[in-house]
Amino acid sequence: MIRAIAMITALALVSGCASVQTFPYPTTPGQGQFSVVSPSGATVSSISLTGASTSTTVTVSEEGYSGNFTATSSNTAVFTVAAATTSATRVRDTSGASATSSGSFTLTSVGGGTATITFADSNGHSTTLSVGVTTTEGVVNSKGG
Repeated sequence: MIRAIAMITALALVSGCASVQTFPYPTTPGQGQFSVVSPSGATVSSISLTGASTSTTVTVSEEGYSGNFTATSSNTAVFTVAAATTSATRVRDTSGASATSSGSFTLTSVGGGTATITFADSNGHSTTLSVGVTTTEGVVNSKGG
């Protein structure tokens, strides 16, 4: 068996049929290694907001990628997303459901619940961030006495 493999390899080399396979280095920048950072500088996988109309800014980056990101809210009744004013590129749809940015996004709470924000690059890579919004409602009655 080993002689047969050696013979076939030798024949291929002699006849010029052997070739070396080379695989080019991937030309697609970014390989899906995302980082989402809160205003405090901590890398996060979830964000909590308290109260309606509360905002926070998160910054997304991807190793080896320098293009724009699109952020999409899974539920605009919980929160909306917009490109942060500090972002070099800003595009927002009027519904607040998605925005395009060079990396910084503002999340604004709308109502209580949980939803997900999906960050995607132009190469089809994406990551998600869980967003929880807590709101409290109630009436305080006081009795005068």
